[in-house]
Amino acid sequence: MPRWTALLTLLSLSACGSPPPPEPPHQEEAPAHARRSGPVPDVSAEIGALDEAAVTRAFNASLDGLSTCLAEGARRVEPLGGNVAFFVRVDATGAVAHAHLESSTLGDRATEQCMLRAIAAQRWPKPQGGQAGLARKSFEFDPVNDGRPPTTWSPDRVAQTLAQAADTIAQCKQAVSGSFEATVYVDTDGKPLGVGVTPPDEAGDAATDCLVEALRALSYPSPGSWPAKVTFPL
Repeated sequence: MPRWTALLTLLSLSACGSPPPPEPPHQEEAPAHARRSGPVPDVSAEIGALDEAAVTRAFNASLDGLSTCLAEGARRVEPLGGNVAFFVRVDATGAVAHAHLESSTLGDRATEQCMLRAIAAQRWPKPQGGQAGLARKSFEFDPVNDGRPPTTWSPDRVAQTLAQAADTIAQCKQAVSGSFEATVYVDTDGKPLGVGVTPPDEAGDAATDCLVEALRALSYPSPGSWPAKVTFPL
């Protein structure tokens, strides 16, 4: 046998006798439900963003209605005026889901409610990235009637009067935490000309009317020959 023929035969035998390389172990793909770990996150947040320019337009559009409310209230409470801070919750459609006063020294519940209706009647932007949007704005209203402003009282001037109604006030507040703020105009005979109350938060708004009625039923010290105005916590 020629030498090259013997070498070829030896190489062929070596190739035939070598085992094939092992195949990599088969890895089965896990089913989709097994690959997930943890709950699927909710992509929609509770509170989204409101377009600031659109919010400003909505508040500005309410000014005519707010001024009308103030003028009507001044017919009942001549020295009516003060600072009002609105809190507005807008739903996913752009409608007002809730509105209350975060603070107010206006001192007349009927006027404050009228203003809240004027706010709720406006078109608001839809919240982006959430189910609801929050808007806040403060306004300072000068008295409509030109004349002498009411005498300003400190809260201690009505402390004894409020102590007499402590039980009624506590019943109105019930389990609401936080401090309410009240403003009262006291006439020369000690009777209230106007009463307004603002809650500590959205949850306390339901107790506001009860507190207004409780404060309206009280007799206050006479301020003398001119009405007084007092703002105090509850």
